[in-house]
Amino acid sequence: MQVRLIANPLATGVSEQVLDAVVARLTAVCSLELRRTEGVGHAARLAAEPGADAVVAMGGDGTANEVVNGMPAGVKLGVLPAGASSVFARQLGFSLHQMEAGGQLARALAADHTRPVGLGRMDGRRFTFAASVGFDAAATRDIDLARRERPGNRRPGDLSVVAAGVRELAGQRFRLPERMTVRADGGPPVRSSYLIVANQHPYTYFGRLPVQATPRAGFDTGLDAVAVGELRPHDLWRLAVYALVWPRHAGGGSSHLTYLHDLSRLDVECDGPTAVQLDGEYIDELPAVHIQYEPAAVEVFVPLEARAAAGRPRRSQLSFRWSCTS
Repeated sequence: MQVRLIANPLATGVSEQVLDAVVARLTAVCSLELRRTEGVGHAARLAAEPGADAVVAMGGDGTANEVVNGMPAGVKLGVLPAGASSVFARQLGFSLHQMEAGGQLARALAADHTRPVGLGRMDGRRFTFAASVGFDAAATRDIDLARRERPGNRRPGDLSVVAAGVRELAGQRFRLPERMTVRADGGPPVRSSYLIVANQHPYTYFGRLPVQATPRAGFDTGLDAVAVGELRPHDLWRLAVYALVWPRHAGGGSSHLTYLHDLSRLDVECDGPTAVQLDGEYIDELPAVHIQYEPAAVEVFVPLEARAAAGRPRRSQLSFRWSCTS
């Protein structure tokens, strides 16, 4: 198998020592071509080059996002977690330890051990695990601005992300007013202050803690979404509690949020230009976005032990009698 390893040398977990060790593991099971990225968009261009049976993204979620948007149809995908969060790789079952993850991927390559994974598309651009419109996208914008001022363009830590969210809330006087209309699969309109869309559980991670905003999401179903209604200062506690402690909103247990499961399409019309992000990358302020689910979009290498867990309901899914609000 001809494999192209696309490594982001500026990613948090990429060093020459780590890269050498990973290359040694992979070359033992395949014909490997190592390419290093040189800037934004380079990973997508490298992934688009012909000649590879599989392309492996080694970096953060931004590197993985570029690769899935650049790779040709029919090419298999591998990911190695080396970013600050590496949400997609963790969802697939890879260890956060780069050496261990390299061994997991080598064994998967040797066994040709893959599974199909559906992806989301926002206005034509794929995302691997999540997208959002509104509040947390605006916080992501602030993080991206801060990142440009850091040595090596390193991503700030999770506490900086929380601080950016607090600043965004403070700028809105700790209120989240409704500012967009969401239609899911052609259904009735839902007014929302901000929207999150996920391809898998968890939505993201806060350190090692999974953010449980979309606990019903999974690679075996379509997209899940949470449309957050108007929140006043005394309601803001719900954001943290539902996400980290008690995801009762996913069972229809909150009048402040609408949970939507297994979706093929979402159309979002904003009252004015609103911040948008996908896979943790700020995109722009847009007046509208259109999100679609692309089933079985890519064939992805997964750890050998991950196949046994695929399709099983998670414990959190068994804890509620699920229903959606309307």
